[in-house]
Formats: sequence, C-alpha cells, structure tokens
Amino acid sequence: MEVKIKTIFDKKLKKDFQITIPFSVIENKINETILSVQKNLNLKGFRKGSVPVDVIKQKYGQSIMAEESDKLVSSEIRNIIKNQNLKIALQPKVEIKTFEANKDLECVASFEIFPDVPEIDMKKIKVIKKEIELTPKDIEDGVGKLVKMFRKWAAKEESYKAKIGDSVKIDYVGKIDKIEFEGGSSKDHQLELGSKSFIDDFEEQLVGKKSGDEVKVKVKFPKEYHNAKYAGQKAEFEVKINQVLVAEMPEINDDFIKNNFGLENKEKLDEAIKQQISQSYDNLSRDFFKKELFDFLNKKYDFDLPSGLVDQQLNSIWKEVEEELKSNPDKFKNDKEKEKAKEEKRGMAQRMIRCGIILNDISQKNKIEVNNDDINKELSKIMQKFAGQEKAVIEYYQKNSDAIQQLKGNIIEEKTIDFILQNAEIETKKLSLKDFDKAWQKANEE
Repeated sequence: MEVKIKTIFDKKLKKDFQITIPFSVIENKINETILSVQKNLNLKGFRKGSVPVDVIKQKYGQSIMAEESDKLVSSEIRNIIKNQNLKIALQPKVEIKTFEANKDLECVASFEIFPDVPEIDMKKIKVIKKEIELTPKDIEDGVGKLVKMFRKWAAKEESYKAKIGDSVKIDYVGKIDKIEFEGGSSKDHQLELGSKSFIDDFEEQLVGKKSGDEVKVKVKFPKEYHNAKYAGQKAEFEVKINQVLVAEMPEINDDFIKNNFGLENKEKLDEAIKQQISQSYDNLSRDFFKKELFDFLNKKYDFDLPSGLVDQQLNSIWKEVEEELKSNPDKFKNDKEKEKAKEEKRGMAQRMIRCGIILNDISQKNKIEVNNDDINKELSKIMQKFAGQEKAVIEYYQKNSDAIQQLKGNIIEEKTIDFILQNAEIETKKLSLKDFDKAWQKANEE
C-alpha cells in the first residue's frame, strides 16, 4: 500500500492536504528501526544484542512508532512542497486525525503560501529622496549647541525679568481639579525657559517674571501623554520663582577648543561639526527615504498576504504594547479604544510584510545575496557599539542561528534599498535643516 495525498482545501494563499500513511508502511519502518538497534541494545536479563524483537517492540514500540511516523509525515510534507512547487510563508501546521497501532495514520497538513508579486518596474518608483543642504549658519549653530554644554549659570538681581534662554529655579505644585497629582511637585527645580522640557506653554508663562514672584501656570497635557490618566487633562501649577539665572558662555578660542575637544583651532572644530551633522542627517535621510519608499510600495502594489505571517508580525508588535500596559494600565480608556489601536498595529504589520515580500522578490530576481564580507562588516558595526564585549557578540551570533538569519535579512534589505537607489529614477531634493526636520516630524506624525 502507498501513501495517499489528497487536496482538501485550495485557495490562493492557503492549501490543505490530507495525508494517509498505511500502517504497513509505518510497521516496516518500526521493524527496520528495531533491527538496527537490536545488535547494540543492553536490557536487563538479556545478553547484549540478543534482546528479542517482541520484547523491544513491547517496551519501546510506542515511542518508535511516534518517531518513525513523525519522520514519514515530515518526508511527505517535503514531497508536497517539492511536487507542488510551493513557496511556503510559514512552517506547515499538522493536525493529526488518526494515530493508533494497527491503523492508518491520517493527518492534515496546512500550508500558507507566499503570493505572486506583481512585476516591479523600477522606473515607476516615484519617491523623492530628501537630503540636507548645510549652510555656514548651520555649522555655527552646531558649534553653539556644543559649546552650550560648557556654559555657567549666574544668578541675577531680584529686579531682573526672566527671558527665553534664561533659567529659573522654582518650587511648584501641580493640581488637576484642585487635587495634587503624583509627580506634579518639586522644590528648587532648575528649568531653562524655551527648552520645551515642560508640557504645553508652561515655560512661556514664566517669561518676564522675577525672583520672588508667585505664578499660577495653566496648561493642558497632550492627548498622547505617556500617562493616560493625565492625557488631555487641564492642570494648574502654583509656581514660586526662587531665582533667575543667566547663561555665561565661554570664550571660543584655540585654548578652549584644544582643552575641551582636542582640536587645533576653530576651523578644525567647524570641520568636525560639519562631518558630524552630515553623517547624522545622511543616516536620517536614508531612513526617511526607506519610510516613504515603503509607503509608496504598500499603496502601489496591493496583493493578498499570508494571514498567519501578518498575525505573527502583529503579535511581535503588540508585545511592546503589552509591556507598556504593565507600567501604564490606563493607556486605553476602554476595550473599543484598545481594539482600534490593535487594528492600527495590524495595518503596520501588513505594511511591513508586504514591503518585505516585495524587497525579497526584487533581491531574488536581481540575485542580490549576502556574502561573508557583508556579515563581517555588519558584525564589526555591532561590535563598535559594544566595546570590550566583542567576544561575547561573536559567540552570541555563532550560537544563535535565528540572530544570524535576522542579520542576513537586514543586510539583504539594505543592499536591496541600495539597488533601488541605483536603478530607479529617484529624484533628490535638497532641504534646509529646519525644513528637513519639519518634514521628518510630519511624516512620523502621519
């Protein structure tokens, strides 16, 4: 008797096959296994290699049957994938229907299939790559921000009125509906006006105030505030200004630059700042391009996705939300709001899966591969972030095959992005730092 394979469900991205393995086939495998182990088997009451087959079958038959059946099912699954030319998206699921001694084994193997990807025409990829155009003022501002770290604060006389850029030392008590709330009070806290470190326009309401002044500051917590209990709530702070401080900036001369940055002069400092800003925004520019490329691909190429793959990605994303809920159980006002958030995350999961499938298709069709040099370069970058732990990093990737696969996936993605940049008709648009930052913030909000 032969193994029987029957298609019982056949859709575009899901196929189920009923597998029937005659018990005679399983029994033959059991007997072959018993004979192979018999010659080396030690069992109390018998000489080595002389344990009767019936005794072995009685003692180990059930476990041998399970093991051999598993091997046979796995073999048939491999045959189905090969004969049907299936591009499986996930490990096939197997549901055992019948598994007993002297009976045929029956099971159902379910396969989720990768979809056929539409032809991706590089010339039709319409994404603008935004880059920055640095000006001398940008460099000077960068130097100013760096030197700002070395400023000293000097107390002003009581008649001095605080300005944006000054600091104030304050006592404050925050109340919502006239009741003090947790974390809303402090003593002698130093706050730089204009730093936007406090919510809403808290800082602006202290501009023009003097040492000794008492001020009632009214604000509103943002809707997306990290503590859902206070999100969107109005609050009032009773603030007492203890002191007004003015920043005293150091003189930027060669001695200051040498002592604090190890550079020869202002020209060298400007060069270092320019390089730092350029590198930072080059990376940001690439991230921006990838985001807009993925948005474009997700909208342009609409095709069905393997539901199991989407669920798997959603579960991975939602774990972060569940972790946040442990520390912030009031994040969602009700179950409806929670379900809405989950659906939004599902949209994110679908976008990630769709774009991943498209990039994988482009990489395969254009024979974009990962070689040892690529892996070593990526590992070198990782080790730079963990100075002194290089050996541990190497051992982690040597012992963790999933981590290596993820590393290879990241490399393939980046190489495919490079391929698109080189072969698609990508327009480059130069933006000022201010405009770039605005565009990046708006894109993330959307």
